[in-house]
Amino acid sequence: MEPGKIIAFDPTDGLGWVQLDDGRQVRFSLTACGYMRPEVGKRVRVLGLAPGYQGKPKAAFLEPEEP
Repeated sequence: MEPGKIIAFDPTDGLGWVQLDDGRQVRFSLTACGYMRPEVGKRVRVLGLAPGYQGKPKAAFLEPEEP
């Protein structure tokens, strides 16, 4: 599990970016959110990475980070 924060989300495309706490950025799609509503600024945990577009990592699943 890698913690981070949603830094961008386009509801029209259903795509966004998470800035991980270690500085990396990973893309995610709406399907990776399950029942969670993605919102810019929301703290999340990335549960697994998969190869994405042009070999860049994308989040396989996101869950909200509990305070």
